[in-house]
Amino acid sequence: MKVPNLIYSTSILFLSNFIVRIIGFLYKIFLSKQIGANGLGIFHMIFHFLMLCVCLTTTGIPVALNSLISKENKMNNKHNMNSLFISTLYMSFFISILISLIVFFNSKFIGFKLIHSNDSQMLIICILPAISLITISNILRNYYYGIKKVQIPAIGQILEQLGRVVFVVMLFSFIKNKSIYPLIALIGISVGEIVNILFIIVNLFFEPTLSNAYAITLNDFKNSINNITKMALPITFNRVFAVVIQSISSILIPSRLELSGLSHLQSMSLYGTITGMVFPFLFLPFTLTSALVVNLIPSISQEMPNKNYSLINKKIFFSIFLTSCIGFSSSLVYFFFGEKICMLIFNSKLAGIYLKAISISTFFMVLNHTLSGILHSIEKEYNATINNIIGLLVQLFCIYFLLPISSINVYGFIYGFTLSAVIIFTLHIITLYKTQRRWR
Repeated sequence: MKVPNLIYSTSILFLSNFIVRIIGFLYKIFLSKQIGANGLGIFHMIFHFLMLCVCLTTTGIPVALNSLISKENKMNNKHNMNSLFISTLYMSFFISILISLIVFFNSKFIGFKLIHSNDSQMLIICILPAISLITISNILRNYYYGIKKVQIPAIGQILEQLGRVVFVVMLFSFIKNKSIYPLIALIGISVGEIVNILFIIVNLFFEPTLSNAYAITLNDFKNSINNITKMALPITFNRVFAVVIQSISSILIPSRLELSGLSHLQSMSLYGTITGMVFPFLFLPFTLTSALVVNLIPSISQEMPNKNYSLINKKIFFSIFLTSCIGFSSSLVYFFFGEKICMLIFNSKLAGIYLKAISISTFFMVLNHTLSGILHSIEKEYNATINNIIGLLVQLFCIYFLLPISSINVYGFIYGFTLSAVIIFTLHIITLYKTQRRWR
């Protein structure tokens, strides 16, 4: 895969990601006005728990499938491609069903622990279909990434977002009981995924690289699962750990803020302001970097067996340079215009103050995303995992010890978030530098 083709695929995914982010951004504004900061806090707590449930099936496994499919596709080995795809789909679906059952039988306990309310069980139950749907969606999407046909998943993601938004907006217009709006928003996640899956399945029927034999031999299944698992384990563990830390943080932040003298409602509102108003801006640059990483992993992976280090280094330099430009410009915009932007969009000066304070982390976050993809593609998954764990533990440490200090409170989270991004960036750079030295 030449650099120009990498740019072409990245451009397509960037365009779709940009459209999805814009729709999602407008959707977040709509939600913030309809359900308020407290409702946003509840929504994001449940959403983080959902991400924890699906992280076993939507991180390492799809990335490994993407990489392995790209190698088999280059050798035109349709049999192995079919075995990898079907085996991964079966395995991931089984894991998602198992997770859904565990959550269902413990939904009352989980709801009480997350929301501190006896009436929150239904919020947990309504996300159960999304666990399997998101799993299937990710496997289907990464198959297409592996065969370098990014147009199908790109359109699917747009349809997913549109399906979710249309469903929620329509129900909000008919139902005036705002107390169930967070429930409707959570159900909308499943509706959007169904739209995406149906679109991709229709296209799979006309996909020439995929055999119509959806039953494979036991031996093929074992070999495929073995190959997928070897690559997926460190990436999955990294993601599981990250989501666990995020989930712990979402529970800790309100409770630790209360120790600084704030009420429970004030703490939830501050948490909702950061997650619902500040973070959408913070992750906006990922419209480009996520598109780049999706194409970068198979692009570099297929060059590794041939030890084509010259081309690999060119792709690494190109991706880091592009990401640095995006991250640096985003940080500058948020630092100098954060307050004005948040006043214009959310009519919240407080959100603008927080966005300005956390703006520098944008530069390091987008670089970390690209660097992590590079390390995965050059078979340094374990190093990337260790680097992320160290950074996330620092973030958790700051949340626990700094938030209860009345003169710091929510800024403890901002400081920890930024420090974590800087530490991960430094460790990733060191790992990449040491690896490239061995290629010379």
